[in-house]
Amino acid sequence: MAVAKLARMSNGVGLTGYSALSALADLLAIVRNSARIYDSALEKVLEVLSLRHGNIRLLNPATGELELMSHKGFPDEYGEKYAKIKLGERSSGKIVRTRGPVLWDNIQTDASCAYLHLRKEGINSLLGVPLLAREGVIGTLTVASPKRGRFREHEIQLLAAMGRVIGITIENSRLFIALKGNVDDLTKLTLRLEESDGIKDRLLSVISHELRTPVTVILGNVEILMDGIFGDMNEKQKDSLQTVRRSGAGLLFQVENAIDVSQLEAGAANVYPDPFTADHIRDTMLEILGDEARHKKLDLIWEIDPKVPPLFTDRSKITKVFRNLIDNAIKFTEQGSVTVRISHSPEQRMVQCVVADTGIGIPRDRYTVIFDPFHQIDSSHTRLYGGMGLGLRNVKKTLELLGGGIEISSEVGKGSAFKFWFPAERGGR
Repeated sequence: MAVAKLARMSNGVGLTGYSALSALADLLAIVRNSARIYDSALEKVLEVLSLRHGNIRLLNPATGELELMSHKGFPDEYGEKYAKIKLGERSSGKIVRTRGPVLWDNIQTDASCAYLHLRKEGINSLLGVPLLAREGVIGTLTVASPKRGRFREHEIQLLAAMGRVIGITIENSRLFIALKGNVDDLTKLTLRLEESDGIKDRLLSVISHELRTPVTVILGNVEILMDGIFGDMNEKQKDSLQTVRRSGAGLLFQVENAIDVSQLEAGAANVYPDPFTADHIRDTMLEILGDEARHKKLDLIWEIDPKVPPLFTDRSKITKVFRNLIDNAIKFTEQGSVTVRISHSPEQRMVQCVVADTGIGIPRDRYTVIFDPFHQIDSSHTRLYGGMGLGLRNVKKTLELLGGGIEISSEVGKGSAFKFWFPAERGGR
């Protein structure tokens, strides 16, 4: 099944499918214990499809393994023997690689299907789908049946839609755990920064007003509604949801900046490298920030040197560096353009980047302090442009973690240019 078809998961599941998805979403919304999410989700899926066998696995990006979180219908030793599997192994690994459903209709007689434990259980049909969230594939959902050719097209679509609902729920749960766990870290950071006027009061205000906002739940449910799972919407409703999504995504990004800074300051941040390209950075930024630039009638210009090699570093962290800098450039520019340049220095083995704007500019005496936490040019800019003043701190500390750096040149009233660099290849930590 094509990825584009999965994106339209509201089509073809029928009234019964809508009811099943609604019941699943309602169930997961009230599960408070994150460990129970996996068991509750799997139980509901098996109930809806009238099946006994299934499992849920989550992808561990650090190890590249799929870890078993819940299983039903199999002997207890199954959980021990198949607790972890590599991406290149078995059906779950294929689901992650293809980002789509994987179906076996006749396991008992298929010589290419080396699942002896399934044959012993009398399993004949196996269907698996990815758990999809905003960051991509985070795991797999697999169900099985002793009946040959058990799964029909509408059941494949329904299971794919369930994978989307479960994936978003798991991602939201992770974010809540991260937010809760980092409140103490942020409080400790406050104590270390008490010499800065008002820093403690402002940070405590951030904790109480920003981190406690259930923005991840809002965003998850907005995504479900916009995917049309519970029915079609008119244009006015879609526009309203788009507004909610933009505002929620902006708030979530501020919260993530706070979490990232606390980890970086505490020396607790890790690097998880994976391969990607400069074009991937551009495409991601256009998807996230393109509408904001168009709304302000700004030209968002990209200049990528074709000699830039494939990159192997922490894609998530580099993406956040670009997003913080481009978001700031758009925010502080009322007319003109924002230009992003990416090139490569073979001698230094560094990727050289510039984010330049035609905005308000930064006074020279502020060049150093703008990278301090919670800093903006002055309080009037905080009120006018919003933000927590953590973005540039995050950028600087992240680039240092990756072996790079950043510098600024600016002229008040004419614009700013942030030049930064990082190794094209970076090992993990």
